[in-house]
Amino acid sequence: MSDTMKEYSLKLIGSMQKETPYDKVWNLAWHPNGEILATCANDKYIQIWSKDANDKWGLVQSLEGHEKTVRRVAWSPCGRFLAGASFDASTSIWEKSKDELEFTHVSSLEGHTFEVKSVAWDSTGTLLATCSRDKSIWIWQMEDDNDFECLSINSGHGQDIKCVLWHPNQELLASSSYDDTIKFWKDIEGDWECINTLAGHESSIWDLAFNKDGDKLVSCGEDKMVLFWKFDKENEKWINIFKFKDENSRPIYSIDWSHLTNRIATGSADDSIIIYEQESNDTPDKYKIVLKKQNAHDSDVNCTKWNPKFKNILASCGDDGSIKIWELQEDSTCS
Repeated sequence: MSDTMKEYSLKLIGSMQKETPYDKVWNLAWHPNGEILATCANDKYIQIWSKDANDKWGLVQSLEGHEKTVRRVAWSPCGRFLAGASFDASTSIWEKSKDELEFTHVSSLEGHTFEVKSVAWDSTGTLLATCSRDKSIWIWQMEDDNDFECLSINSGHGQDIKCVLWHPNQELLASSSYDDTIKFWKDIEGDWECINTLAGHESSIWDLAFNKDGDKLVSCGEDKMVLFWKFDKENEKWINIFKFKDENSRPIYSIDWSHLTNRIATGSADDSIIIYEQESNDTPDKYKIVLKKQNAHDSDVNCTKWNPKFKNILASCGDDGSIKIWELQEDSTCS
C-alpha cells in the first residue's frame, strides 16, 4: 500500500521591470479582480500593471502625486480607489474609472509629521488607517464626495509604526511597530482605544496578515521569526500558538495569508520566499513549511501577495527592481 505525498514547486509565470532603471520595488497590491497590480518604488510613482492581448504583463500607468518615495499601496475592497502612503508624510487617493485603467487623483491626506509607512482600508471601504514614523495612527472616514474626515489620532506605540491592517470582517485595527509589539484598536463609544497588546517578537515587526475568518493572525519581523496568533474567545485575548524561528538567515519583511487556500507566504532579506500551511486537519494550530524558494529575487524580497481571485498565484517584488508572478504547483507522488 502506497502513501500519497504532495510536493510543491513555485513556477515563475511572469516578470516585469520598468523600462527606466530604478532601485527597489517596495510594495505591491492586487486589485480585487485579481487582474491588475499596483506597485511602488523609489521613483515617487505608483505603477499600474496588467496583461495585454498576448497575456503578457506590462506597465500601463504611472501615477505621479508625491514628492518622495511611496512605501505602501492599498486598493479599496470595491477596487474603485487606490491609496498610496509616502515618505513625504502624505497619503494619496486615486479613483479608477469604471471600465478603463485611467486614474484621477481625488484626495491627499495630510497630518502626519513624518513618513507615512502603511495604509489600509477596512472591509467596508469607508474607513482608512495610516501610520507613521511619528508614532501615530490616523483613522479616516471617507465621505460621499470623496473627501476624508479624520476620526481619530492614536498614540500608544513607543517607536515608529510599520504596519496597519484591518480585521477582515470587524471594525478592528491591528498595528505593528519597531517597539516589538502588536496592538489592536477598536472604537469604544466614539473613541478609538487600544484593547490588546501582543508581545513575543524580539525586534521590529515588519508585517501582519489575518486569515480569512479573522480568528488568527501571523506576524514577521527583524528577528527572523514568524509568529502565529489566535483569538481566545473564552478569555477575549490573542495568544501565541505557534512560531518559526531562524528558517530565514535575514529579516522577514513581508507576510500574506491566502483567503483562498489558507497558505501563508513570506518574503525575506535573504532573497527567499517561503510557503507555509496548516500541518493537518487534526492539528489546526500547527503549521509546516511546504516550500522554500531560494534566490526568488536577486536581492531582498520586500513584498509577497497572494492573488485574491485565482488560487495559488503569488506576486513578489524586491530590491532588484523586479516584480514577479508565481504559480504554486502541487504534484502528488506515491511512495
